[in-house]
Amino acid sequence: MADDGTGLIVETAHLTKIYQNRQIALNDVSLAIEPGTVLGLLGPNGAGKTTFLRLVLGLHRPTAGSAKVFGKVMTPNAADLRRRVGYIPTNPQFPRGMTPITYLDYIARLFGLPSGTRKPRLATLIRAVDLLPHSGDPVAHFTPGMTARLAVAASLINDPDLLIWDEPTHGLDVEARRGMLELIKTLAAEKTLILSSHNLGDVDEVCNHAGVLNKGQLIFHGTLQDLRGRIRKNHYELDLDGEQKAIAKAVAVLKGLKDVTQAQLRHRRLDLKLSDDVPNAGLLAQVFQVLADHKVTLVTARSVGMQTEQAYLDLVEREESRGFARLYRDADAA
Repeated sequence: MADDGTGLIVETAHLTKIYQNRQIALNDVSLAIEPGTVLGLLGPNGAGKTTFLRLVLGLHRPTAGSAKVFGKVMTPNAADLRRRVGYIPTNPQFPRGMTPITYLDYIARLFGLPSGTRKPRLATLIRAVDLLPHSGDPVAHFTPGMTARLAVAASLINDPDLLIWDEPTHGLDVEARRGMLELIKTLAAEKTLILSSHNLGDVDEVCNHAGVLNKGQLIFHGTLQDLRGRIRKNHYELDLDGEQKAIAKAVAVLKGLKDVTQAQLRHRRLDLKLSDDVPNAGLLAQVFQVLADHKVTLVTARSVGMQTEQAYLDLVEREESRGFARLYRDADAA
């Protein structure tokens, strides 16, 4: 896969892009992506996600720093590297008069695939993305979901080792989005992927790593597990069963426990918050013992909230706060 012995698919070092000497789109981004990684690239609008992808693809030149792909420096002239990458831009557009067959054949010719390889591959891909009934229809009549599936097929025509997809589920309805996510899971078994996305649920479902950009800076890069580990973990909802008086008495006892910060009962659902300063396993054991002592049955227990989404929001919020703090410190120093 990688060609320089590092084993890395993508490696950026101090990657920086400044447009027209006034807009800092990307600022000193260094990260490494190993084979088999499915990286979810996250960040608010204008954070630098698309700029980062275009620099990795060699579609833009960096102002400073470098991007290596398969161990070699990526440049606008590195066609040999781009042949090993499959790219889907946000809102992909296709020649409206072409059909899936004519378009994929055209792309395959651009990659230099011989006819003996080209024809079977485009037929396989059209079937794989479920466009066989529409293989001869003009692209002009395609729904957003069909257009997205054609973009997937086009990005795979060269059998790439690395897939870079910018907002692949953008604008898709529920059914089309589900199909896209299932396809990503299948591809993840044999490809390395970088997925830019605004949908935290998508990232949670298909990615194993995350990179978070904010105002051009990389504020987090690591596993999804590491990202989730940065947030408050000790917030739970417990569904209870038993006599209402017994439940009320149990909750009153829980409120008196030292490290229970909130125990609020709504009907038979208990909203429980525990101190972050102590291990949760021991605390939960105390909670369960109190319920057992009062003959209250625990029906279900779950951690509250979408953890990846909350971790992402907390991370960006903390970075914004630090930014203001740095600004004021710099002003005071001046």
